[in-house]
Amino acid sequence: MSDAQAPAPKKSKKPLVIALAALLLLGGGGGGGAWWYLHQKAAAEHAEAEDEEEAAPPPKKKKADAKPLFSTLEPFTVNLKDPRGERFAQIGVTLQFEDPQVDAQVKDRLPAIRNDILMLISAKSIEDLLTVEGKQRLAAEIRLAAGRALGLDLPDLDEDDEVAAAKPKAEEGEDKPKPKKKKKKVRPPENPVTAVLFSQFIVQ
Repeated sequence: MSDAQAPAPKKSKKPLVIALAALLLLGGGGGGGAWWYLHQKAAAEHAEAEDEEEAAPPPKKKKADAKPLFSTLEPFTVNLKDPRGERFAQIGVTLQFEDPQVDAQVKDRLPAIRNDILMLISAKSIEDLLTVEGKQRLAAEIRLAAGRALGLDLPDLDEDDEVAAAKPKAEEGEDKPKPKKKKKKVRPPENPVTAVLFSQFIVQ
């Protein structure tokens, strides 16, 4: 047999297998590297978020969520407005507020608060205190008196309504005065005493 007729030698598949194995290794390494990078990035973001939460100040409590506080005064025994001086009232008063500092302010100014409340009750007649509306009015007036005794410049109750009622109405045919330009009202300070509660209420 001549050399021209000899069969061609078979090509070895070993280089192809090595190349495929290399590609697989490279692909696996790339996937593992990507997974490691993403895992590290997520862990860093999570740690950063925790640091921000720790650094952030705690949320302030809403005023509506504030727990009410109370200061109970010694009961008031007062002679009422009566020509014969035979009527008197025995009333227990509790002041309600939300700011803990108000309790110390009430104790510091207690003589002034008690004096103003005594003067207020002594100006009442027994008829003023027998109705529910009269008791509610007294509670509102005590709250105002306590706020003023704490040093606040608070407006009178129903001041606008009382001023309007006191003005004479213009008769028909009379020239009505030109309305004056309203001045911007200065917002009054907020009364720290939020409510007045009666623990005792006796009138005789």
